[in-house]
Amino acid sequence: MNRKRILVAPLDWGLGHATRCIPLIRELQKQNAEVIIGSNGKPLKILQQEFPEMESCIINGYGITYRRSGSFALAIIPQIPKLINSGFAEHKKLKQLVKDLKLNGVISDNRFGLFNNDVPCVFMTHQVGIIMPPVFKWAEKFIYKLNYRIMNKYDFCWVPDYEGTENLSGILSHKYLMPLQTTFIGPLSRFKKLEELEMKNDLLVILSGPEPQRTVLEEKLLHQLRDINLQTLIVRGTPGNETELKTPSHIKSVSHLNADELNRAMIQSKYVVSRSGYSTIMDLAATGKKAVLIPTPGQTEQEYLGEYFDKKNIFYSASQTSFTLEKALGKIENYTGLQLKESNNILGLTVKKFLDKC
Repeated sequence: MNRKRILVAPLDWGLGHATRCIPLIRELQKQNAEVIIGSNGKPLKILQQEFPEMESCIINGYGITYRRSGSFALAIIPQIPKLINSGFAEHKKLKQLVKDLKLNGVISDNRFGLFNNDVPCVFMTHQVGIIMPPVFKWAEKFIYKLNYRIMNKYDFCWVPDYEGTENLSGILSHKYLMPLQTTFIGPLSRFKKLEELEMKNDLLVILSGPEPQRTVLEEKLLHQLRDINLQTLIVRGTPGNETELKTPSHIKSVSHLNADELNRAMIQSKYVVSRSGYSTIMDLAATGKKAVLIPTPGQTEQEYLGEYFDKKNIFYSASQTSFTLEKALGKIENYTGLQLKESNNILGLTVKKFLDKC
């Protein structure tokens, strides 16, 4: 029997969409699907490094630019025409890819133009409701309705979270009505708990997200870390860039680690310092690590998740502007961290249902 050829295409905003596709790709392989990776830039590099033998193709990103300060949402608004054009362009490209690559199905992680009438298509997202800054709160329902219409163009909608009140995404996935074809597939993490590994680091710093904010946080943390004698590993989130940081002997840096290497590094570190992106939250829950969360300034989703988990006394969170490492380390032991619940193989069953339709 011919193997089903499935395109997996993560959005190129940060690295989280790509990293959470890793366990999904592994499950597809487990069920004998032939996966083709479709993305661009750093997300494509990460998945190519993780699956070096896997077929891949370039699907252009949305070309969104970011500010050094101010609201992410406000920065996006004038770029909406660019977003719309990118959606139309990738929709047109997919029509050709289906023919050229002989695709049997498509899984889009938050790329809203990758639906097609000839093959079953999945839209995967944890943001059914988009949180707008205060000045645009009035637009949230309109944005939700637009998002709902996009999701309804797909045969399946997958949410990487738990259904019900005990969930990780809060109002992002649980405030509004979902399309009928929605399945909560459980959190997606490339990590797992590893037993009997010796502790190597006091701190693991995981940098990620768009420039220039990635560099701004890197510089701020380096400045503070130089004066605190803690054994620290910094994962810079710059795959393909081997430029070395000049650091004191108690600080080591690497441009990128693959999933297994980062899994081990996380287990072998007492605490984690990272952004509060949703994929990072899922990885922290999978390893049970205590963490300090620093939301990307102006990204309302990350600001919400940081506040959400801080109020629940799960993860300490502080803004990039007010953050001090000394204060964070003084408080982190008062927070519980997260533990994943048993999933009952929801992901495996959902993938099987999808492949049966392909």
